[in-house]
Amino acid sequence: MIPEEIIKLAQTEKKLLQSELDYKLFELKTLNWRILECIMFVKTNQNCSLQEAKTIVLESKAWIDKRDEFVNHQQEQMEEFLDAAKNDIQEIQQTFSTTKNDVMIFSLKSKK
Repeated sequence: MIPEEIIKLAQTEKKLLQSELDYKLFELKTLNWRILECIMFVKTNQNCSLQEAKTIVLESKAWIDKRDEFVNHQQEQMEEFLDAAKNDIQEIQQTFSTTKNDVMIFSLKSKK
């Protein structure tokens, strides 16, 4: 499903209660939606931040079994990005807390 369709579907449904959201995530997973698509749905339907939507989906009963795999994959992608951009990165600031992790990357201006 393309992002526009996901957003439209999420907007057509009323803001789901937690129990309804759990059921909806099971339904979407059964329809072969991926985690990222579910995060987009939740972000739109709940009118919340991307980080909040990610937490809701990864902590849901529907996706809890795939949480570690998803988080590990994200970490691998970040490591690949950092390795590929290591010569262009000036500074990296990481903030870790129990509710979210933030990474800010400052790159050098490209030479022309």
